[in-house]
Amino acid sequence: MEDLIRRLNEADSLVEYELASKACLDYFSTATEAERAVVRKALLNKGDEILLKAKESRQKAAELIAEYENSEVNIEIDGRKYPLSEWVTMKEYCRRFGLKNTMVINNWITRQIIPKENILNISQLNDLRLIKAVPYKG
Repeated sequence: MEDLIRRLNEADSLVEYELASKACLDYFSTATEAERAVVRKALLNKGDEILLKAKESRQKAAELIAEYENSEVNIEIDGRKYPLSEWVTMKEYCRRFGLKNTMVINNWITRQIIPKENILNISQLNDLRLIKAVPYKG
């Protein structure tokens, strides 16, 4: 029985845990009441340990996700950084500010309603055009 409990306690992977817990449960059916109490306690302790590790892993994952979501993502062009929270695609600009389509923005660019410094053409990304996400009046 000590070997079964040791295998259970040392199980580091799901496969090892499943094998060890199955062996404990197989032994459980022929064990004395005192042995059953020991096996039951070991299984419960291992279950609690696994749940604690899972909770810690979920917490760490949540912290990493929050850190990523709160971090400022920038694009750097010619040594200058542009925060992507401030610069958006034309489609995203239309969504944010309720414009009908991107032709409105193209018209504003042609008429210089949107200043040149608020337009970012990125040749490295297939001439992607980003617009500074501030409201313009057409």
